[in-house]
Amino acid sequence: MQLPAAHRSLAARVIGQAVRDVRDPNGTPNDSASARSFLSGSPMLSYWCEIAELDLNCVVDRARTLVAGCDAGRRGRGGSAEVHCDAQRAENLPFRSAPH
Repeated sequence: MQLPAAHRSLAARVIGQAVRDVRDPNGTPNDSASARSFLSGSPMLSYWCEIAELDLNCVVDRARTLVAGCDAGRRGRGGSAEVHCDAQRAENLPFRSAPH
């Protein structure tokens, strides 16, 4: 079943917001932990990936890479709140579409 583009767009924005929450050095620990749990392959991520027509495994792998990069940057700079992950990478995640 093909969903309207608006639904697919909303689902992609939900996933994108979780990525932003993980990498936000000024965000709350609860937001970051919730986003990490969501992006680790939760049933809700599976649901949103299906709507967005994104491959769940690709999303989880890409999120894991981005989170690891953010964590490494924070550790390398003493956990500074000034550390920001590459916004371009996080905003334009190269997920492939799920097969129909």
